[in-house]
Amino acid sequence: MADAERDLELMRRFQAGDVDAFTELYERHLRGLLNFFFRLCWDRSLAEDFAQEVLLRIYKSGSRWEPNAKFTTYLYRIARNYWIDHCRLLSTQKENVSLQTRVGGEDSNATLVDRLPDEIRPPEDDLDRRELYGAIMGALEQLPEEQRMVFVLSEIEELKYQEISEIMDIPLGTVKSRMHTAVGKLQELLGDYRPITAR
Repeated sequence: MADAERDLELMRRFQAGDVDAFTELYERHLRGLLNFFFRLCWDRSLAEDFAQEVLLRIYKSGSRWEPNAKFTTYLYRIARNYWIDHCRLLSTQKENVSLQTRVGGEDSNATLVDRLPDEIRPPEDDLDRRELYGAIMGALEQLPEEQRMVFVLSEIEELKYQEISEIMDIPLGTVKSRMHTAVGKLQELLGDYRPITAR
């Protein structure tokens, strides 16, 4: 069964009162949401909080869900709106961060790279990969918000442009334009670090 069909079946079962169906949906999509939010805020704790809140909202509004689009479209539309709401609450613009930024106080030796999720954190002795991750994080941080979100949804979440169009409520051509611009900017910022190509 295709992922989209499985999601549809699980949501229908959840609407019928099967809580285990929602548990499976939660497990299927939690990591994707964590990755999505982490690459927007670079804070693992915040990403976990945001992902949990989005899934809680889906749980509470499940009875009103209608299969007008793929479940992932519905999921990431809620995630996008939650992120926008969060940004509106910030009194000051978030400062650019570096992978080697110290966190946890002046006496701490921990850097942002140490707060990366375990599955993507480069090994301590792999200095080249740690430097690459620093360059990628720094470059993504410099993208305008709308370009960064398109890039994350496309390259990290591997969603198709049409679905991104529906999630962000913008024309397909705008998605392609933002992605093209984001790729060009990242190539410029990363230099020889890593080839990036728009799909």
